[in-house]
Amino acid sequence: MSPARATIFAVDLGGTKVRAAAATGGGRIVAETVEPTEHGGAGVYLAQLRRLRDALTAGGGVGPGELRAAGIGLPAAVEPGGVLGSTQNVPGLGGERLEDRLAAALRMPVRLENDANLAALGEGWRGAARGVRDYAVLSVGTGIGAGVVAGGRLVRGAHGWAGELAYLPLGGDPLAPGAREHGAFEMAAAGPALQSRFGAAYGRLEEVTRAAASGDARAVALLDEETRLLALGITALTAVTDPALVLLSGGVGSVDGLLGPLRRWLAALLPRPPEVRAGALGERAALVGAVRLARGAPQGWRR
Repeated sequence: MSPARATIFAVDLGGTKVRAAAATGGGRIVAETVEPTEHGGAGVYLAQLRRLRDALTAGGGVGPGELRAAGIGLPAAVEPGGVLGSTQNVPGLGGERLEDRLAAALRMPVRLENDANLAALGEGWRGAARGVRDYAVLSVGTGIGAGVVAGGRLVRGAHGWAGELAYLPLGGDPLAPGAREHGAFEMAAAGPALQSRFGAAYGRLEEVTRAAASGDARAVALLDEETRLLALGITALTAVTDPALVLLSGGVGSVDGLLGPLRRWLAALLPRPPEVRAGALGERAALVGAVRLARGAPQGWRR
């Protein structure tokens, strides 16, 4: 594959939106589109991805047939053999071996990976974790998870479920209804929980952080609660993997204003907290990781 031409179809398929791009082998995005995720089972997801591929090649800059490989991230554990598990944010895909179906639908080789793992790959390749051998990317959006790299290698675990922080018993009752499917930590700290806590007062987390900066007492309390929960998750992760660096990613994790209170909580919780920063790639982290995956992931990456 030429590093100068757009040869890769990269996709970050999330529970709320799907981001797709045509990219060069070197990671430069030539064309990009974002739209709401269309739910309804494997056939619906495949049809949307075909349409997005066609839209990218019809929009100029990328000719038909130039995209020759695809990397796709999604909010699910990718188990040995490519079976998808933990698909609550993309319902209808549980138990699917999706790579072959996608390859047939898109007419190109396809590689799948968990979106947080791809965010870690992207930040290690073109982002803020370049040169770091022990780090994690905490992705917070509709769901919550982490891509963990130790000694320069992705930690996948026996069943591909490593980094599924949604299931940490933090923030709520892990035996409550829905917690087995969504995870107590995700139910407390991810996007839908935030929207529920905001009520009608704030539309998005960005509004909360702006209001908190201006001294709004309720916004300060909401921001403090969210960063406390995220700090508890990072503390659990640190106790097990001891990363030198934790990067925040995802629609929630990328919001300005989280770092200050989050660092204060971590200083109170840990004798030696990891460095915590925003990811350099923002909401594109998994997309860039998908490019790297499609062109050939580094040694030790594949299941």
